[in-house]
Amino acid sequence: MKSYFLPLGLTLAFIVAWLVPWPGRVLGELGLIPWMVVIIFLVNGYQTRVHRIPKEKSLIVTALLAVAINLLLSPFVGLHLVTQFELPDGAALGLVVMSSVPATLSSGIVMTQLAGGDGVKALALTIMLNLIGVFILPLTMQATLGSAGIVELSPLDMLLQLIQIVLMPFVLGMLLRRSEKLQANPQVVKYLPSLCVVATVWMSISSSTDTLREISVGLLSLILLCAGAVHGLLQLLCWGSRRLYKVDRAESIALLFTASQKTLPVAIGVLTAMDHPAGLAIVACILFHFLQLFWDAILASRMAQGRIAGAGRQ
Repeated sequence: MKSYFLPLGLTLAFIVAWLVPWPGRVLGELGLIPWMVVIIFLVNGYQTRVHRIPKEKSLIVTALLAVAINLLLSPFVGLHLVTQFELPDGAALGLVVMSSVPATLSSGIVMTQLAGGDGVKALALTIMLNLIGVFILPLTMQATLGSAGIVELSPLDMLLQLIQIVLMPFVLGMLLRRSEKLQANPQVVKYLPSLCVVATVWMSISSSTDTLREISVGLLSLILLCAGAVHGLLQLLCWGSRRLYKVDRAESIALLFTASQKTLPVAIGVLTAMDHPAGLAIVACILFHFLQLFWDAILASRMAQGRIAGAGRQ
């Protein structure tokens, strides 16, 4: 049920925002979107078990590669593609932001495990990328979106905003996990982050329905093409990096899925920190999110089948 909750919720959010936009628009004007992001990372921090992180030396090199691919190269890949395809500013904003944010908080780990990779190392890479990403994101945003003139932003202001709505709630959640006085309901912990993502998308879309009604099929196709190209190129970089150093297959699979995926909640947090209409940008982020999950689910399944077939021949 959990795997279908977010896709179905996002679909419902689009439909409701499209048909009856005023409730979400009113709630968005009350400033609830940043609080949704805070709750997402508070719960994700609570779910994180730091003691499970391995301390192997090979993981240091893998972590450096993950940072280089996921946080440093990816923003410029996204900017190059949206520039080449001459996407409008809203779509370009969403795709570059999505290209710049760190790894997904859960699906990359799930895909790694499904494909026969090391889920514990995927967890370690995911935590590291999200914590470091808070400090790298403002710089890459300025170097890409700011330099291209798509938006005007202050790296320092964005850093402070991300610390407030991403880093501090995440760390607080981890500290609450260690407190024996707080025992959260497992069902609440399981579904609350996805529910907050759905609510955030609903409010954002409701505030931009007039803009969204003008989106053409051609533009949607270009957004999907650029999103697929970014994700595919990152996976090629991850897989090709195995030639640079010796690492076992399970760890390389962890790198493949964590360093190539991008997290929707952080993208929403970044867009929240910008004074810019976010309707079309949110659509671009969601299309990117769906496309990477769809492709990686197929890829992980095929890798798992190949592993089973290979074991059977031995």
